[in-house]
Amino acid sequence: MPTLTRLAAAILFAALAFYAGERYLLLYDYPPRRTGGSLYLAAIAALVGWRYVGKHVSRNFLQSIFQTLQGVIVTLFLALTLFGSYHVFWQGYRMRYSGLEDAFLGFVGSCLDHLRRMSDTDFLLLLGGMTVICGIVLTIVFRWAEARRFDR
Repeated sequence: MPTLTRLAAAILFAALAFYAGERYLLLYDYPPRRTGGSLYLAAIAALVGWRYVGKHVSRNFLQSIFQTLQGVIVTLFLALTLFGSYHVFWQGYRMRYSGLEDAFLGFVGSCLDHLRRMSDTDFLLLLGGMTVICGIVLTIVFRWAEARRFDR
């Protein structure tokens, strides 16, 4: 059922994921110029915000922050899966893998490279701060939307 909280979660998650994706690109030694990855990340985050986080936000601030943290983890997992698969198919098209085992090792290696790059302290603090702020904002939106719904 569509609610204002789910819409707010989708929009907020997409915006914050796009920003985090752009900040992530700066962690490369030679940052890529294209922002296609950030757009895919924002689409994944909007889907997670709508389907998962917006549905589980409640009046409790801590519970909402925890649900937002879970949403960030799910978004990260889905994004790593998407980008790892993209890497495997791109390298497979170039005939870099001799078999399925090499392709799977390439997928895992790509995911580990992204995780290693993300382990920067400043980037992790950015993700943590965005998670807390997103949880607080979504709780406020939920309380406002529920008060508005019960006033009818």
